[in-house]
Amino acid sequence: MKQKLERRLKHIKNNPEFQTKLQEMRPKKSIWGFLGVILIFFLPELLNVLYSQEINAWMVDFAQTVSSKQMGDNLVWVTKTAFDGEISWVNLAIGVGFLVWLFKGDS
Repeated sequence: MKQKLERRLKHIKNNPEFQTKLQEMRPKKSIWGFLGVILIFFLPELLNVLYSQEINAWMVDFAQTVSSKQMGDNLVWVTKTAFDGEISWVNLAIGVGFLVWLFKGDS
């Protein structure tokens, strides 16, 4: 099993098509690449920590105006699940990884 995994990893490293796709996925070294990583990975976490109670209170008020009670309950549940006031360390780690990948490298 270990040899099979090593063989597949070696194949991926030497596959030019995979390397091309990987470079296309890489954020560009520009202000837009930097801002994209910040806006997608860091800003939502900051908003979650700072404003989770206000967002949840607003959604509860908004859910009362929705025509379907089930839809309102679902909106409140999704919002409380997404904006729980805690930091997503996985999201921050992915963002840091993209920033390192953005500023380190050969292009």
